[in-house]
Amino acid sequence: MAFSLYLVLAVCGLVSAQTPHQVKALVNNLLSDYDKRVRPVADQSLPVILDVSFNLISIIGVDEVNEKLETSGFLTIQWDDAILTWDSATNNDISKIFLPQNDIWKPDLVLGNGFKKFEELGGYFYYVDILSDGNVFWKPFQVFQTLCAVDTKYFPYDKQVCDIVFVVWSYTVQDVEIFKSAEGIDLSNYKESGVWEITYTEAKVSKSSAESKVTFSVHIKRKPLYYVLNIIAPILFLGLLTILVFVLPVDAGEKMSYAMTVFLSFAVFLTIISAQLPVSSDSTPVLTIYILLQMTMGVMVLVITAFQIRLHHRDETVPLSKVFEIMVKVDKCLRCSKSCRPSKNLMISPTPEKDDRANNYQETLEEEIKKGHTVEWKDVTSAIDLLAFWIFLILYIVLTAYLFLSIAT
Repeated sequence: MAFSLYLVLAVCGLVSAQTPHQVKALVNNLLSDYDKRVRPVADQSLPVILDVSFNLISIIGVDEVNEKLETSGFLTIQWDDAILTWDSATNNDISKIFLPQNDIWKPDLVLGNGFKKFEELGGYFYYVDILSDGNVFWKPFQVFQTLCAVDTKYFPYDKQVCDIVFVVWSYTVQDVEIFKSAEGIDLSNYKESGVWEITYTEAKVSKSSAESKVTFSVHIKRKPLYYVLNIIAPILFLGLLTILVFVLPVDAGEKMSYAMTVFLSFAVFLTIISAQLPVSSDSTPVLTIYILLQMTMGVMVLVITAFQIRLHHRDETVPLSKVFEIMVKVDKCLRCSKSCRPSKNLMISPTPEKDDRANNYQETLEEEIKKGHTVEWKDVTSAIDLLAFWIFLILYIVLTAYLFLSIAT
């Protein structure tokens, strides 16, 4: 019973040792001669040393058009206040107190590359953590909007490096100095973004005769799956649809309207992408160049299609020029190269009847090609379809290979 009574008295004594009145007395004693306008160093010729680290919570978004990075997080700023020190043993074992940030001196640290006007970090409801040895910890939370030079040349496989700069605004480096950044960028509380992935972070302290600043650099890369499925894939399909216009016969009557519809679809996609990219002439995205080239192909297809329709309805009495005759010859050679070639069976076991039939077909074909009056204008439009189809298909493959080799490397 005596031991239990001793424990109760000890606990009651411990609890009563840090009553609100005692903490209030300590705070009043510390702030009685405290002037927050004076730097809290015993030797005023020495600077106040700041330790600044950045706890990144999330990347809210990157505005490519306005070149703005929006993040949420808080700074951990530590410095020594030579005036706010006390002996915890003689002050009822009080080793820590909390005070509003505006009750004591604090550095005028501001966002150096902010997108909006300068604002004070924290607020009147923020408290600072003060230890008995004078160590002060200040953790202002804020949504930071900073300038970020966005290079979208390889969109949507682009990588960006965005800086978040904090500067001691009023004091010179002789008064307040950022000496080190102990933790750099802390990602322990970071919540993964659905659009951007952090690849690397770094912190750098720089000093000049006028100011001291710390730069937190965030290296990010875009997650491309959404853009591949919703932008690139439809563009590739539209490119194939453009080429298929040469598969439709001129007699179908829908050749021109089909080509115009595909061309307008490209124009719509170019508008959508342009709204997401920064307005800059320094770096044109490869994807934009690709769409412009595809639109150029679409214009060429429209011109060729209109020219085809004009030729298809031309009077048969109008003689063919030499160019059209050559195109028809090439077309017929390509179309019947397989049928004109002897089959494997003929090569293995030829018979006189089969040889004669193949030879007669080749001779008849050559005679028809040589006679200009036997070639009709519909043969010319058919030849244009075949030649244009293969030319534009090869061009499409080359452009698509250029696109993926450029943006994916």
